[in-house]
Amino acid sequence: MKRLQRALDAGWDPDRLTSQYNAAALDKRAAEAAMAAIQPAQRLTVGDVTKMIAELGDMARVLNSAGRGDLAELYKALGLAITLRRQSNGLMSPSARVWPRSASEGEHAP
Repeated sequence: MKRLQRALDAGWDPDRLTSQYNAAALDKRAAEAAMAAIQPAQRLTVGDVTKMIAELGDMARVLNSAGRGDLAELYKALGLAITLRRQSNGLMSPSARVWPRSASEGEHAP
């Protein structure tokens, strides 16, 4: 209220202030309604993922026969990074990391 009173004291038009306030209040209510309508994302269970994999069929055979370039493109599209680390016994151990999508670019972080 103090800011409104200062604006009026500074010579602002009361009708213009009222219309700006009403527009801002309407925008706020619309944003709150939109946020309330958002459904939370459902987390996948192990069973969900297992079912999806089964529905894909023999994807392991297809991926095993894919070229390195095709796999790299797939991993990039999925935001998946595979890192190989040498274990103390000399064997290589793969680990995977999924990079979150950048909201502004729609791409994965490096």
